[in-house]
Amino acid sequence: MTKPVSLLRALLLFILALCIPVLAHAAKEATKVALPAVAATSASQGDVYILSGGFGVFSTGLKQLQSKLKQNGVAATIMSYQAWRSTAKKIVANRDKYGPRPVVIIGHSLGADNTVLIANELKKKGVPVDLIVSYASTAPQVVPSNVRNVLNYYFKSGGWGGLFTGAGDFTGALDNRDMSTHTGMSHFNVDDDPGLRDEVVRNVVRFFRPAA
Repeated sequence: MTKPVSLLRALLLFILALCIPVLAHAAKEATKVALPAVAATSASQGDVYILSGGFGVFSTGLKQLQSKLKQNGVAATIMSYQAWRSTAKKIVANRDKYGPRPVVIIGHSLGADNTVLIANELKKKGVPVDLIVSYASTAPQVVPSNVRNVLNYYFKSGGWGGLFTGAGDFTGALDNRDMSTHTGMSHFNVDDDPGLRDEVVRNVVRFFRPAA
């Protein structure tokens, strides 16, 4: 009986050797599906607003930014720069309804100016802002102390985009990024740049990732 048992064992080992690579590949593919980059958010998980510039004509990259955020599980709403008051009121109402949650405000041109107007309104209500992203504001801006992080793409020369500074009691992180050395980039197309878009997405989604 020893010989048949040995043959059976050899046959089983041969079949197992064939199956291991297939099973390993299947497990790898299953892991890809099971681990999305960021958990999907819902209306109760945060406020992300994107303010377009004047006339809504030149801020063409903001729609792509909204789509990229959605792909990464973050729902963002695009608003006219003129809707800054109603946007501030909506954020306050959501805080009253849902409690503390991430607040991110992104804007281009006049919309970038008005991200600071929204932040000032939220400061009056005691609402912190986790992140402001400014694409080429039309003038220098002073950021209130309730803002924790600022990423400002501006043009020191050869463009149009103001420097951001913190108010006297500002203690957050302020990153002014001069885009004037980037060939072909201007006030009107800075929001179209895919590299900047990816950087903005990375900065936004970190506030929505589950705690490690």
